[in-house]
Amino acid sequence: MSVPKAAYLVSDETVPRHEKWVVYCVAFAAFTFQFEAFVISVALPDMARELGSSSTEISFVVIAYLLAATVSFLPAGRLGDRYGLRRIFLYGALLACAGTLLSGISFSLQQLWISRLITGVGMGALVAVSYAMIPAWINQKRLGWGYGMLSLGAGLGMIAGLPIGGLLSYYLVWQWIFLASIPIFVVLLAVAYHHLPRRKLSGLITSSQPGLDRTGLLLFSILLCSLMLMMSLGAEFGWTSRLNFSLIFAILVSAFALAWRAYRGRSLLSPELFRCAGFSLALLTLFLFQFVSSGIRFLMPFYLELSVGLTVLMSSALMLIYPLSFAPTGVWAGRLADRVGSRLMVLLALGLGACICALYIGALTQLNIWMFSLFMCGFGVVCALFSPPNNRLIMSSVPTQHRGEASALLPIALNMGSLLGISFFESVFSLHFSQEVGQSLENFASTQGAQQIIMDGFELAFLFAALIFLLTFVVVFLFNHPREK
Repeated sequence: MSVPKAAYLVSDETVPRHEKWVVYCVAFAAFTFQFEAFVISVALPDMARELGSSSTEISFVVIAYLLAATVSFLPAGRLGDRYGLRRIFLYGALLACAGTLLSGISFSLQQLWISRLITGVGMGALVAVSYAMIPAWINQKRLGWGYGMLSLGAGLGMIAGLPIGGLLSYYLVWQWIFLASIPIFVVLLAVAYHHLPRRKLSGLITSSQPGLDRTGLLLFSILLCSLMLMMSLGAEFGWTSRLNFSLIFAILVSAFALAWRAYRGRSLLSPELFRCAGFSLALLTLFLFQFVSSGIRFLMPFYLELSVGLTVLMSSALMLIYPLSFAPTGVWAGRLADRVGSRLMVLLALGLGACICALYIGALTQLNIWMFSLFMCGFGVVCALFSPPNNRLIMSSVPTQHRGEASALLPIALNMGSLLGISFFESVFSLHFSQEVGQSLENFASTQGAQQIIMDGFELAFLFAALIFLLTFVVVFLFNHPREK
């Protein structure tokens, strides 16, 4: 008797052993990435106090990490295509472990910045090749399951990072925030070294083909770094400051230089990659979805503290609802995408996202914690319904020799979508009160009539979220994507 297709996709017994270990390594890498990001964010105030630094100076602990990771995505992906995904994965994990160890023994802010740069380069390489390892070594019929497990690992990293970071920062010195991650990296290295396939893939770039475009990579790095710094520090130093204008100038010059080099036939990215049917649209959809979801997640703690009146501790506890609903749903969504197709799942996520954002506008003024919990649970499900199917859609549309390069563009789109989304939604939210009063949000919240103005800002932000989700849904629906593999 034949095994039903649904059972084939759900049962782990039908998955070859080497495929299981590849997925476990990728999920473990996603867990490590999110765990370290969330565990450190809780300890930033303690680190600033003990190092005697300002909030701007301590923010570079996060910014340096993000910059290094974002810049390393593309070269790591290209090197993975050229020298092998397993080798770059191991080198990335080893470098990230070394950077984390150096962070844990740092005793000055400057040492910490340099250590975080090293960690960022390693984690960037780790993440970039992880997206490529799934289609490289997993059967096409189980790609959704693989990306679903990646989402599960990321969600568990979020869940574990917040409480562990809080406990470590409360009971121990801040250096233990980094040192506590070392065993995780050691286990990841050991598992990956022993269980990742050693065989080389067909279709990899040969040594006779062109390597990395160093000039193009430098220009691309300047473009990304300038854009990220402008989004991160523009409000801090002022959008009309000399620093901001210098960053804008660097963005324009590097973008023009890259466009000119592409026109002269020296493109940094492989032109064949963007000729793959559906790749560009799926990548743009990923950017827009991350743009909205990051902006909404950024605003929700402000809603809980300024409007509902909860403490920071209570707000943090309620925000855990998002990863708790995201983590388990991602695996199910990936398996379902293997059965019904990725495009249908992406459309479902975009449609549901537009609906729940639009419906929650009417519930904002009720200041109801249960309604907030229901929204965050639904929003976590929407994000889980989107991520594995869209990742599957992107990576299944590119040929083998470009998977490393394509996988590098995924985290770049995620990071840039997050930065731009947070900046945009913060601006939309603060539009009302920033025009009416010249004081900080915290001071303004206590003035007469402030609650209504703040609530108008939240409603406007959610309206934009619903509209962007809806417009993206229409574009994806109208685009006739080729039949999936």
